[in-house]
Amino acid sequence: MADKKKIYNLPISNSDKAAFLILCTAQEVQNRSLNLIKEYDLSMTQLTILHILDELPMENITVNQIRDLMVEDSPNVSRALNKLAKKNLVKKERSREDQRVVFITITPAGRDLHKICDKRISGNMIHMTEEQSGILNDLLMEI
Repeated sequence: MADKKKIYNLPISNSDKAAFLILCTAQEVQNRSLNLIKEYDLSMTQLTILHILDELPMENITVNQIRDLMVEDSPNVSRALNKLAKKNLVKKERSREDQRVVFITITPAGRDLHKICDKRISGNMIHMTEEQSGILNDLLMEI
């Protein structure tokens, strides 16, 4: 893990420094998240999929729709869905009209686990005031 203080003190432009600090911080936040939920044996991709399925108003969503909603490009969506299905956290069903299309729904167990993980992570990731968080959000939207 990179030392943010060393990055901050590098003799480089502020924009390059900001980019490095964002990458370093993103890795720290992801590692903290994984540590908070490690007992549930979920990857960040799997947790993101559960979040998408639990928060969307649609009942059935396709694999491609999930892939399009992911924050990062993940070639592992199909593999992650297979693991979630084995744990009975999601259900997969092929379309009757087009066998290439697979619909995914979250199971009650998947919904419950998503809520548990969200409670664990929420409020434990970034230690800033609401005002500071708002300023950071505005700045990040400028990138």
